[in-house]
Amino acid sequence: MTFIRKQKTLKQINRKVILNILRNSGELAISELSKKVNLSKPTLIKIMNHYIKKGLVIIAGKGSSTEEGGKKPNIYKFNEDGGCAIGIIISANRLSAVITNLKSRILDKISIALETDEEFDSVLKKIIDSYNCLIKNTEINRKRITGRAVGAYGVTDFAKGKVIFSPHFPSWGKNLELKKKIEEQIPDKTPTCLDNHARFQVFAEKISDLAKEKSNIVAIQAGKGMAAGVIIENEIKRGNHSLIGEIGHMIVDPQAREICACGGKGCFEVMVSTDRVLKLAKEKYKEYPDSIIFNKSSPDEVDIYSIFDASNKGDRLALIIMDEVINWFGIGISNIILMYDPQILIIQGIFTKAGEYFLKNLREKVNKISLFSIKRETEIKYSELGDKAG
Repeated sequence: MTFIRKQKTLKQINRKVILNILRNSGELAISELSKKVNLSKPTLIKIMNHYIKKGLVIIAGKGSSTEEGGKKPNIYKFNEDGGCAIGIIISANRLSAVITNLKSRILDKISIALETDEEFDSVLKKIIDSYNCLIKNTEINRKRITGRAVGAYGVTDFAKGKVIFSPHFPSWGKNLELKKKIEEQIPDKTPTCLDNHARFQVFAEKISDLAKEKSNIVAIQAGKGMAAGVIIENEIKRGNHSLIGEIGHMIVDPQAREICACGGKGCFEVMVSTDRVLKLAKEKYKEYPDSIIFNKSSPDEVDIYSIFDASNKGDRLALIIMDEVINWFGIGISNIILMYDPQILIIQGIFTKAGEYFLKNLREKVNKISLFSIKRETEIKYSELGDKAG
């Protein structure tokens, strides 16, 4: 029985490897595939026929015959339109959902606002409604949905499909079986993958041009909340208690007055959150009433983009605020580099709009902090994926 199980597992692994090669390589003949993997041509033909039957591989044409003549070989191609996938991200204040083809091309998308600590039943309804709406909008046959991925906000157990705890949704309680709840509402056989949203987003960076050639990557999602996805030696890391990436609750200022959503004081997340940045601008209005931050708005109406824009124009108040944010980002990121030693650290989310002043001074700050005698070559860059990352 064990031998049969191992054979079955090996067959599944081989199939996945071949499909992934085709997905990334374009069009290939069996002879070209056999050079890439240690499998016989008859085995490869069986795998191709398996995927042709499933609609995931198509015959794209005929190759050139050999010098000895004979039949022209089939050229095989991954069928990116052979199915669809649905991805859903639950952030602190928004639910985003997309339906894509099998090469991640977005066919339709939905974005819905979430209330502060919105009740779970309400969020679940929005998840199900979004899912059904995407299928209806694209007129996709449900049988063509090959998988759905749900990125949750908070400490998430990938193996058990649970949200252990979400600081921004405390009313959800602990050990919420989110995967099970979704599958009860969508009773088909489509597999569901549940994980922390930041882990999907670091995977997105890994398969994009920015980090494709890197094996050690940290991607930080920062805005209202904060989390990170971590890849070490090409493997997504989660940790014994699913805590890897919960960098937002790393304390950077134990003397701070600011209280985080988790209940702690001086957490990395709360010190650089967009809410705090806007609060700083509002508090400084009387000292800097002529700041261009307020040119078109009252203090209560200022948005984060005005502060970013003003800092890049040299506005005094904007620079004071951004220098404060850069200080805490610098401390937090320096600690992250010491923990994970990545080749590249990618900033995602709203701070990608902060511009040159933020990024230039953040790099300088990080380089000045700790272990300065050791040459570090960690790249710090803005994500190029925008809101598509999740």
